Amino acid sequence: MARHPVKSFRVDIDPSNKFIDVEIETDLKKPYRFHLNTDANYPTLQGIRDQLNEALTHCTTNYEKVDVSIFEDRFYVNINVTDFINTRFTGRKA
Repeated sequence: MARHPVKSFRVDIDPSNKFIDVEIETDLKKPYRFHLNTDANYPTLQGIRDQLNEALTHCTTNYEKVDVSIFEDRFYVNINVTDFINTRFTGRKA
C-alpha cells in the first residue's frame, strides 16, 4: 500500500444508475479506474459519490495523499486518506 498525491479525479454515477464510475489520476503512469456498488455500509450511489468527492477534494485542496487498494478476488476497493477516510467499498476494477 503506497500513498500517492491526487492530480485529478472523476466520480460519477453511471447513466444506468447501477454503479459509481471512478477515475483517480496520481503520480503513477496509469490512473486508478474502478466501479463501486452499493452494499450494507453504503446503501445509496449518492452516498458513495458524496463520500468520495469529499475525500478526494480534500486531497487536492490540502495536498494530501491517497492510498487505493483494489482487491479483485474479494470484490472490494479500499480507500484511505489520513485522518479523513479509511473505508472499504464494494467494487471492481473498471
